[in-house]
Amino acid sequence: MRIIRGVLAATAATVAALALRAAPAHADIAAPQPFYADSTSTLDKCPHGITSGTLLWVTPGPLPPLEVDVTGQLTDRPGSNIGVATCFPDDYNSTAIFTAYSGGTVVDSQSVTVDNDVAKFAFVLGAKNSTSAVPTFVDTVTVQVCRSPVHTLPPSYCGRVVTYGQGIVQPGAAR
Repeated sequence: MRIIRGVLAATAATVAALALRAAPAHADIAAPQPFYADSTSTLDKCPHGITSGTLLWVTPGPLPPLEVDVTGQLTDRPGSNIGVATCFPDDYNSTAIFTAYSGGTVVDSQSVTVDNDVAKFAFVLGAKNSTSAVPTFVDTVTVQVCRSPVHTLPPSYCGRVVTYGQGIVQPGAAR
């Protein structure tokens, strides 16, 4: 009898985990959280690379967020359609790197690259991209802008890492 109860409990837990993973994100969505990061460093005082937008933390009911909807743009200056070109051309492109964490473990990562222009983007970080049968919660997202040469060999460089969580912003917090 104990074996049957144990099997039933394990089956119920697995079904609940799969249901949470397969359930569409519904009503529990926090207000969009703005994000910003740039390539400012000792090598880039301008800054040439800037990314900004919103993070939307999606939670299934009372549980922590399973995913984060990321929407925004990445600007690499100077560019033909960018208002004030205060940075001189430097033959580098800009890449924005977004990394989702559960505790200290990387859950998902996406990047966007642009050269002398503006790139708009929208993607999801988190559970939808996980292969685990058990839901993986996302508690923080880091954003960093790096610059790499287009026609020559590195050096490449990056601005500071900015860490975001539901209701927190930790500029410069390294992972």
